[in-house]
Amino acid sequence: MLDLPLFETTESSHREVLDGLPSYTACVSDPPWSNLASMVRPPERVIAAWDTGIDHLESLIEAEGDSEYVVGIGGGSALDTAKFISWKTGKPLIQIPTIVSVDACFTRDIGIRVEGNVKYVGLIIPETVVVDIDLIRSAPGHLNRAGIGDILSCQTGLFDWKLASDRDEGVAWDNDLAALGYQLLDELTEHADEVAAVSEDAVRWLAWAYRRIGAACMQAGHSRFEEGSEHFLGYAYEFHTGDHQIHGELIAMCVVAASSLQGEGQSQATEIIARSKTRAHPADLGITRQAFDHAVLDLADYVRRQDLDFSMVDVCTIDSHVADQLWSAVTELPRQPSVG
Repeated sequence: MLDLPLFETTESSHREVLDGLPSYTACVSDPPWSNLASMVRPPERVIAAWDTGIDHLESLIEAEGDSEYVVGIGGGSALDTAKFISWKTGKPLIQIPTIVSVDACFTRDIGIRVEGNVKYVGLIIPETVVVDIDLIRSAPGHLNRAGIGDILSCQTGLFDWKLASDRDEGVAWDNDLAALGYQLLDELTEHADEVAAVSEDAVRWLAWAYRRIGAACMQAGHSRFEEGSEHFLGYAYEFHTGDHQIHGELIAMCVVAASSLQGEGQSQATEIIARSKTRAHPADLGITRQAFDHAVLDLADYVRRQDLDFSMVDVCTIDSHVADQLWSAVTELPRQPSVG
């Protein structure tokens, strides 16, 4: 069994936490910051987190003042921006996710972009992660349903990891770590209907699942059990298009594509996405056939260029027929309303 070094987490009001801090720099997503700013103790500095490019992030360090804390308030970009500033300045970090669409607040690696490519740098652990259930549930529902993406990815990530391990590629298989991935998938199946309703139970479970994922990745020193060809396809798509999707929605779609490539698990992934009412159909995400094909057909070269982990991408030929197959798989996903 894994003995996970869990991140310090409190289920509390964001107002109480912010009002109790000394001076702080707030790295925010807006919305919701414009609706929250007048109700909390004002920060010394507000950074609108929209760009995680390395040059932009470095420029933020140059302008950082004497605030005592760094606080991330928002989604993935805000949380990663806060992590970067905390890492570079040595200031203690507090994370306040306002949606549960991504696991960034519970991972120690910092997701940035270098020349349009996703890279992970640094090691930073927050002093605490504040889970404000009411605040999170006040966000548009689809942003929280997207939280299934980095959990559903255990399905294809585990497949790729086992494939690599059997060929002595990369880190060795770990039964305990794999068991956590399978357990998370079982729990996701159980909670899918609650996720669709964005219930308190669903939000609390998603945060707890991310907490375990982040702790497991920290202990293992890698994320192979939950990141594989599905993430690689998402990275390739965003690199080629410059489009920044809601991470969990894009990854959910890519899990279906990757499971089709792997030859197993497509129906299970599709069912969970349907039951949870997660937006993942290309048309709902604004993903065109041309952009999808570009990412798919260049995927093997992209993986090699970026030196990504061994996966199904490395053992099969991805041609126009495979692109047709994968497009058919993702366009079989149910459409979801554009709002709510």
